[in-house]
Amino acid sequence: MGEMADYMINGDDCQVCGMYIGPGDGYPRTCGGCDDGTVDDGPANKPKDPKIVACPDPFCERKFRNRQAAAQHWVDKHDQH
Repeated sequence: MGEMADYMINGDDCQVCGMYIGPGDGYPRTCGGCDDGTVDDGPANKPKDPKIVACPDPFCERKFRNRQAAAQHWVDKHDQH
């Protein structure tokens, strides 16, 4: 691997833009400018089972990890074509 990739993997550089952040902790990190909440910031900030997208049907209580799963559930269970 290249030097830049090693720095990103170790967490010295941002995993998105490559900007130097500081001495790494051994896992990839994201700088404050690139962190929008969607990039994994290491094992300490990783929730166990995030189910954040609810089914669009107000009577269905199912929740999903992403919009695609919720949309597929809608088509499979609620769409009456």
